Amino acid sequence: MKKNYLLILSVLAMFSFNSAYSQFCPPTGFSDGSALYFFYSPGAAICDERPNMVSVGASEFSLTTCEPGYAIYTLTAGDALSNINIFVADFGVGTCEYTNGSLTQETLSISVVNQVIKSTRVFPNPLTAGNTIQLVFNENVKGKASMFDITGKKLLSIEIDNLRKKQVDVSSLTNGVYLIQIEAGSSIATKKVVIMK
Repeated sequence: MKKNYLLILSVLAMFSFNSAYSQFCPPTGFSDGSALYFFYSPGAAICDERPNMVSVGASEFSLTTCEPGYAIYTLTAGDALSNINIFVADFGVGTCEYTNGSLTQETLSISVVNQVIKSTRVFPNPLTAGNTIQLVFNENVKGKASMFDITGKKLLSIEIDNLRKKQVDVSSLTNGVYLIQIEAGSSIATKKVVIMK
């Protein structure tokens, strides 16, 4: 019964984190220079979850209209945008780059990357059968992971190329306790892994 409660709490925590950061970049964004127009996918963040202010460089835009499918931000400080075809909007949790209305790049802030890396889950852990473990992230991660034995000797190097889940082959490792270090940008987290096949 205790395991069931822990599983439910883990799922709820993961859901609340994902809902806070899922699709923080609307897939479509336009500007006429004095306003920003963002269009959201069906089922995206509701108005309460959208930021009240978005900045583009030194210019600030405040939320004036919010509907399920779109949001309009009006210039409240700074200059009107000189290039309306290419701009980078800062939503607070990260930046979103738009080119001719289409989202071209989405970058989470360092604090959000820290949360994603620190909330990495490793399973099965302990590994009692099979030869693979999974690293599961709350958001796509681009970085690397390294596996060490308890003496600090590096045994495996793994590239993580913009994935939410990475399978790691540990068939070359014997039973024991290991540390896996996950790095993305300047964020680092270390998790303990137990192999007992």
